[in-house]
Amino acid sequence: MKRKNFLMALSCVCVMAVSAAPAVVMADETENVETEAATENETDADVIVEDDTEEETEAETEAVRPTYTALDYVVLGEYKGLTIQVEASEVTDEDVLAEAEDLISYSDAVEWLTEGTVQDGDTVDITYVGTMDGEEFDGGSGDYELEIGSGTFIDGFEEGLIGVEVGETVDLNLTFPEDYYYDELAGADVVFTVTVNSIMSVPELSDEVVETATDGEYTDVDSYLEYIRSYLEEDADDAWLYNVQEALYTALAAGSEITEYPQDLVDYCVDDAVAYYELIASYYSMEYTDFIEAYFGSEEEFMALLEDAVKESLQQELLLVAVAETEGMEISDEEYQESLEEYAEYYGCETPEEMEEYYSKEELTRYFLMDKVYEFLQENAVIEESSEGETETETEA
Repeated sequence: MKRKNFLMALSCVCVMAVSAAPAVVMADETENVETEAATENETDADVIVEDDTEEETEAETEAVRPTYTALDYVVLGEYKGLTIQVEASEVTDEDVLAEAEDLISYSDAVEWLTEGTVQDGDTVDITYVGTMDGEEFDGGSGDYELEIGSGTFIDGFEEGLIGVEVGETVDLNLTFPEDYYYDELAGADVVFTVTVNSIMSVPELSDEVVETATDGEYTDVDSYLEYIRSYLEEDADDAWLYNVQEALYTALAAGSEITEYPQDLVDYCVDDAVAYYELIASYYSMEYTDFIEAYFGSEEEFMALLEDAVKESLQQELLLVAVAETEGMEISDEEYQESLEEYAEYYGCETPEEMEEYYSKEELTRYFLMDKVYEFLQENAVIEESSEGETETETEA
């Protein structure tokens, strides 16, 4: 099995999270809010990033990624016969049925009941208005299809709807978390006036339901479940391979040492990352220096963080390339073309050449080589599979 779905970021840019002031949302997403920088302006990026002079354009074109010998910087430990443990890849009948039900719940086959009482696990259509000190606050009102028990909304909101009848309106007296990311609401006492409009009812699986849910693409339950099983098994295989390679890398890194980093490569990657943040700053209509100070502190602190992030991102490459150098591995023209075609198909390129329009041959060759090293490590490893329960127990221990 190829590592087609694990194409690493094809650039040196190390993106550290940039949090903008987001719109108010109901969920307590304090740990998850990492806002993309001004995505509404992405369509204008070509205009924004026009170079000021031809000299700058030429300089950027001439920038070439430095080459290096990994073994000058890496002391390899044992990499053959690594013993790793991963969770077994398995798709059960229960998994297939649960996926089918989930897919149907997003289709035209569902029914919305206008009678009944909300229970834990139900998906309900609601209208809500949030007020603080009697005044409606921004982002606190709307219409939403909410799964009760999902934890999507703040504590007490979903629980407060259990037992409410369709058509009924209730007031929920709640408090936002103290660490809520939107300062004006952190720790605030609020009232949500919520009306339950309807409750989703997912019909039992039948040929008719399948045909409706798939717009006629599948007309019987058996063929539909077979289709679901096929892609679930493919996803499970991909997940298994990812876990294997992650475990192999962890074992390889644990027994090896990076004595230093090729400084010219680090500098190249840092410059690449700075160019990225200059672009992001332009999305915000800010000067680069002002942007960095606003989100990361001083420029000196930011550059130190950036260099550390670059080095961290280069660890895997250095270790894998060191194995390739030790084993005398290279990518032949035939292997390059085979990998290129596979990656192009996986990532939706119309032709292999289209992928080469985005990434240089040298860049792609480097990643194809690292894929080859992973295959070598896997072929020479002892892989012990465990059930999900066993894996969880080991993790806890």
